[in-house]
Amino acid sequence: MILQWVILILVVIMYFKILIDLKKGKISLRRFFFWLFIWTGLSVITYFPQVVLFFSNLIGIERAQDLPIYFSIILLFYLLFKLGIKMEEIEQGITKLVKKIALEIKN
Repeated sequence: MILQWVILILVVIMYFKILIDLKKGKISLRRFFFWLFIWTGLSVITYFPQVVLFFSNLIGIERAQDLPIYFSIILLFYLLFKLGIKMEEIEQGITKLVKKIALEIKN
């Protein structure tokens, strides 16, 4: 029961944080809805664990406790992949900028 309250407080804090970040322009609307979905999902499975049981049975996972862990691992790999792509784009942008500046200095 205490864990449920802690998670609820965390979710409410994160709701406010992503809302403030959206208003300040730190995150896009798409990213806002992504994190809203994640935090809402966490609160739902905290207060309604039968949802996890339903989906684990639907997918064919025998232990319901494993589903959130599998989902988290898949989500982390996806976010790591997206981060790697973004880093590559930034590196390419920096390379182009450095070449342009070097050519301007040379001329």
